[in-house]
Amino acid sequence: MKNRNYLIFLLLTVMITSCKKDKINDYQPNEIITIKGIEERYTKMSLADKITLDPEVSSTDPKAEFEYMWGIYETNVQGYAPKLDTIARTKAINYLIKQDAKGWVLVFRATNKNTGFSKYVTSDINVTTLFTRGWYVMKDNGNETDLDLFMTPASIVPESKREDVFSLVNGRKLPGKAMLMNYYTNYKSNVGGVFVNTKSLFLITDKDASVVNINTLKEINGFNQMFYQAPGIKAPGFVSDGSQANYFMNNGQLYGFYTMSINTGQFGQRKLIDESNSPYHLSRYFLTAHNYDPIFFDEVSSSFFSADGSGDALNALVEDEETEMKATHNNKKLLFMGAKSLYPDYHGYAVLQDKTDAALKILTRINPDPYSFKLVNDTLKTTDKIYHASRYALIDTDENVIYFVVGNQVWSRNLSNKFEQLQYTIPAGEEITFMRHRRNPPFGSLSEQEKPYEYNLIMIGTKTGGNYTVRMFKKTSGNLLPEPLITLKGKGSVGDVMYMAPSMGTDTYPNTY
Repeated sequence: MKNRNYLIFLLLTVMITSCKKDKINDYQPNEIITIKGIEERYTKMSLADKITLDPEVSSTDPKAEFEYMWGIYETNVQGYAPKLDTIARTKAINYLIKQDAKGWVLVFRATNKNTGFSKYVTSDINVTTLFTRGWYVMKDNGNETDLDLFMTPASIVPESKREDVFSLVNGRKLPGKAMLMNYYTNYKSNVGGVFVNTKSLFLITDKDASVVNINTLKEINGFNQMFYQAPGIKAPGFVSDGSQANYFMNNGQLYGFYTMSINTGQFGQRKLIDESNSPYHLSRYFLTAHNYDPIFFDEVSSSFFSADGSGDALNALVEDEETEMKATHNNKKLLFMGAKSLYPDYHGYAVLQDKTDAALKILTRINPDPYSFKLVNDTLKTTDKIYHASRYALIDTDENVIYFVVGNQVWSRNLSNKFEQLQYTIPAGEEITFMRHRRNPPFGSLSEQEKPYEYNLIMIGTKTGGNYTVRMFKKTSGNLLPEPLITLKGKGSVGDVMYMAPSMGTDTYPNTY
């Protein structure tokens, strides 16, 4: 819609310019202006790189005499019209990029002064900074959390590291143990003087939270500033996105705001669980996709719930008549829940344990339609390796496999035929603290410029002593290759790992643990 509106603006401009009364133009054949030497897209680092271009311009009019204009405007705007800033009026340009790290459109216009006819060419500009590309490792020392950034100037494989970049920029570490990172481009902030969509990285620990501007890594809001009225207890569980809203769970209670409306990036009042304001405490595990209602689990009532972007309460689910387990009051403890596929077949999986019979564990497929909620059970046997798992990771879309940790080993289980297989044994003395599958792009393909940064990896984080190691494996048919493609090392214990690039958006990665 934004591009369409801008094109309409350009077309109107061309029409107004071209329809000026000009007797010479009235009797000439249709003019064709040709512009060469401008590519479809560029990636530039702010305050470091220049746009240096000198396009070839020609016309079928033998008497053509041109005047030129270069301009630039921002994409991904909401709540106001994009503004075209003129940056040059010469054919050649040597312009230092000063814009924030986000998507921009470069516009070149050549106008034949003899006929009044104009031709436009546009090019997508991905503007980066030091902080907008690389592997972020969220790590802690047991008491405080920070970020390490592994730089990737040429490909997905890092070449250098900058330690503790969060505290380097903000002058403090985050209290607590590292738990979760999530990235959103639809979060509103006024870092530029007006509340607009801002590329924002959320950092969640078990005792605090922060959201930073990925352009600069400067804190936009600390925990207290994230809320209209800050909760009295700091006990974050997650931040998530779903149903065009952002959600924050603190001390088991859910807060949210609708991202498609005018807002200040602050979470509103605590959501109720029912009209009676019954007590509840949500699990930190959840299931969500950008355009769908998220699914949560209440540990008090042993019930699944959903939420929407505008309501002030959680929503009870309507069960499918073929569900194999009740959605409400099922007497279960949630051990894990996450997304298996976001598009086109949105679904997830959960591991639950019976509260009365602790020996009963169930791996269940979740069809998360709030009006036809369905659970399909796989009751685990004590002889199944996954029965004894301490950590889980689902593959995003790809193979129908779940990975899990037993002791110092990583195993896989085929969700279709239940076949289990040992994938990797970590070196003696190391403890697994983190495991996740990430990929980019989530679907489709990257541009030619971004191809070197394409990846599809299983990440396993371990610690020994006061140091971490993150091994990233390629896979084939769900099986890990023998040796990691990438290995990251640093100080602390890993809670989460995320690759950041200018082209990434709110829906690049699953929000879940």
